[in-house]
Amino acid sequence: MEYQNIYSLFRDRVDRFKSSLASDGSPMCVFHVREQDGWRGITWHDFESDVFAFASALIASGLETGDAVCILMSNVPEWPVADIGTIIAGGVGVGLYPSSSAEQIKYIVNHSNASILLVDTTAQLEKVLSIRSELPKIDSILSVQPLPLGSSNEVNKYSSFLQLGRDSIDRTREIIIERGSTAQPDDTAIMVYTSGTTGNPKGACLSHRYIINSVESLRKTIPIYETDTCFSYLPYCHVAERISGLYNRLYAGTPAWFVDDLAKLSQYMLEVRPTVFASLPRFFEKVHARVMADVAEKGLHDREAFLAALETGRRLVRLRQSKSPVPIPLQREYEEIALPLLNLVKQYFGGTLRLATSGGAPLPAEIAEFFAAAGIPILQAYGLTENICVAFNRAEDYKFGTVGQPMPGCEVRIAVDGEILIRSEMMFSGYYKEPEKSAEILRDGWLLTGDLGQIDEDGFLSITGRKKELIVTSTGKNISPALLENMIKEHHLISQAMVYGDGKSYLVALITINQPEAEAFAKSNQIPFEDFSVLLKLPALGREVELSIQRMNSRVSSSEAVRKFKILDRDFLIEGDEVTPTMKLKRDVIIRNYGRDIEELYSGIELSDRG
Repeated sequence: MEYQNIYSLFRDRVDRFKSSLASDGSPMCVFHVREQDGWRGITWHDFESDVFAFASALIASGLETGDAVCILMSNVPEWPVADIGTIIAGGVGVGLYPSSSAEQIKYIVNHSNASILLVDTTAQLEKVLSIRSELPKIDSILSVQPLPLGSSNEVNKYSSFLQLGRDSIDRTREIIIERGSTAQPDDTAIMVYTSGTTGNPKGACLSHRYIINSVESLRKTIPIYETDTCFSYLPYCHVAERISGLYNRLYAGTPAWFVDDLAKLSQYMLEVRPTVFASLPRFFEKVHARVMADVAEKGLHDREAFLAALETGRRLVRLRQSKSPVPIPLQREYEEIALPLLNLVKQYFGGTLRLATSGGAPLPAEIAEFFAAAGIPILQAYGLTENICVAFNRAEDYKFGTVGQPMPGCEVRIAVDGEILIRSEMMFSGYYKEPEKSAEILRDGWLLTGDLGQIDEDGFLSITGRKKELIVTSTGKNISPALLENMIKEHHLISQAMVYGDGKSYLVALITINQPEAEAFAKSNQIPFEDFSVLLKLPALGREVELSIQRMNSRVSSSEAVRKFKILDRDFLIEGDEVTPTMKLKRDVIIRNYGRDIEELYSGIELSDRG
């Protein structure tokens, strides 16, 4: 571990980069924000000044070592300023999902004992003020946006808070340096609340050691550099973006462009031309849908040329995945004829992409193969809040359907019952205020993930389900629904799948459809439709879903086969509490909301009975 704590990492990186110059001779920037029709850079010098000002204001306001500061903001430059400023002032940074309800905000703010809460928008401020009387420990609310008329005296401007810090820096600087530099590796730096599928979220305490070891493991696996460009839009409150985004970029000196409007991400791709891009499977599915829809509108010659090039790429990728030799003529055809045509796909990312990663959910097999064929392998990974750096595919060695090999510094083994166990110097310290739950997950130095998996002969890890989500059928068979759901979702048309069968004689599934993919599918097959609701009822789409389930059924035992399914008229919603902010299914809620649909599936003919 090169750095003892976040302060020493921050201090070293700032000292290195604040005097560095960009290619045009201007000071190097750490962040870029959208302003009108352009981008404004924030220099390392300004970043340092704001972080110290925020830390100074916290201390001037009475922050004690170990006190929590809650951050309820989208990805904006004020987020890392507040997080790092809190840590070097001796506090603990606690992020909340911007999508959090007032009730969820109340729980986390009170449970963390936070005394200060930051918001970035009027909408977030209104949520907080609606429960202000139920936040007895909060002394100050800070708002980045200008305050609306008639705001409570308890709400302060973020800019005024920074000014307080600058005015106080002469008497707080030594305190900041002392608290920041003497923080021990095992002291808690941040707290990340898990978006659990049942019960209240748990506050995972993550130490300086956790953060720095995780970043150093990432740098040995998929390094990024100060010359790279990337976006910041995945939520910082999630541990993956907090570590691989904020702190990994800080360590590498990689600048980030903040996305203020996700609807404009495609436009920003062409402007910023990122070299590194991390996202969720849903985004890559949308790009795939756009590419195929655009190809379908090309002239016959261009369309057939692209599809032929894609098939050449797929043949090559399949040989590589099976570790079979690639014939020289095929390699030459790919490089000289197919790849120049397939470079069209890279243009949707701006044209300079060198590294793409995906996490949070399995990437459909068809999508993974499509991008790999186009020369953009999307590297899937696995981790959890309690130990984010577990396994990662590498650019030079990846396997579809797996999350890669164990990352440097992390041991992985499979227990007798199939549970994935991990041990590393990147593990969390425990759940805040919940020693019993901490003891349940930590045993003899190993972290019990609750996930089921297997490791193949090449050391690649596959996730097969969740231990606590096993279905027990009426015949006593234990079945992992997540494994089946992931197989079903390998089809790019399917957004979500929930398999049910507890106490029943056979399994059924609720299916939701990926709208952009479905619309692109209809256009490419010249199937007319008026709107999405009509498209959902088209027999051609139903056949595609049925074929996907039949393919899954052919890969599992008869007791694991899904016999009936229903396509729902909408996706599962975060707002409806049907999925978590990280898109994990809340099965109890879905079963309650769709109980009648499920019961209807236990009547009539099964898939195996259809002609």
